Amino acid sequence: MRHKNLRRPHDLYGKSIPELEQKIDDLKKELDRGVQSDKVFFSNYLEKWLEDVLLINKKQATINNYRLTFKNYIEKSSLSRIRLKEITAFDVQDFYKEVIEKNGAGKGTIATLKKLIHPCIRYAYTQGKILTDFSRSIIVPAGKEKTASSKRSARALSIQEEQQLREIIKGKRIEAFVIIALGSGLRHGELLALTWDDVDLKNGVITVNKSYGGKNLIDSPKTPTSNRQVPIRSDVVECLKKHKIKQNEKILLYANKYQNNNLVFPNPTGGYQNAFSNIIALKKLTEAHGMERITVHDFRDTYATRLFEQTSNLKMIQQLLGHSDISTTANEYTHVSLKESMQFIQALEDA
Repeated sequence: MRHKNLRRPHDLYGKSIPELEQKIDDLKKELDRGVQSDKVFFSNYLEKWLEDVLLINKKQATINNYRLTFKNYIEKSSLSRIRLKEITAFDVQDFYKEVIEKNGAGKGTIATLKKLIHPCIRYAYTQGKILTDFSRSIIVPAGKEKTASSKRSARALSIQEEQQLREIIKGKRIEAFVIIALGSGLRHGELLALTWDDVDLKNGVITVNKSYGGKNLIDSPKTPTSNRQVPIRSDVVECLKKHKIKQNEKILLYANKYQNNNLVFPNPTGGYQNAFSNIIALKKLTEAHGMERITVHDFRDTYATRLFEQTSNLKMIQQLLGHSDISTTANEYTHVSLKESMQFIQALEDA
């Protein structure tokens, strides 16, 4: 058989004339759709689909995550050596096995890979690049469980820890950042995107309406409910006032070299701050004073815990934290309640 999409003649065999005619007809349809002529490798096709289709209208944080996942796990994997037209469910199964056994991929990574690979397969099928949509027949493994030592979720600081932290940050670059984070519960990206226009010092209210996603890109907050107004205590207001005075002095000092973006927490020359600078500064400070590791997200968890210690009004706490689902807030409350229960039982034992 000859066809414009065949590099050389193709032989077909059948037990009967009708069977042979059916095979010829099926192959012609495949060739007409361009499946046989497609030489592209699956990973190359996925990368193009990722940039041209999936990442459209996605938030910058999601874009960064998907690109990094592709680069770290797919770009040079076994999927980079399989042509799009030849890929099968078994190939994808082998790929999942490979990233778990060789790379130690956990549940989160496997879930992200599924979000990339499976829709890409479905898209390739709708575009006539592959003959079947086998994405639903792939059994996705769970991924490796993190060990207790490697697992690190956010935690609330004890009152003693918080007091110690407030002492060791006095006069340090991150002092205002830590105090505002502890007193507002804002996410890291929300703090880095915060401008003075968002801060009402007279009434003690912070308006959250954007988030910093890296590379000077400002995005809307994590979810629609993340747009919110957060009342702040008088000590937080005073901290912000002092911080603003210091910042104005720095603006005068740097003069034309300072790019004034009106940010509350800019880098030394007025631009957007690298998120890692706060993380590194915190790590150095806490290690130097023999404190347990503290992350920026711990401040949000601490803020939530202090709220739960004062009230059981879940709806109000949900609004202050900007949770889209009240069950997320309730899970935090369960965590605090368990801690209180353990303290109560311990007190009974000590009595």
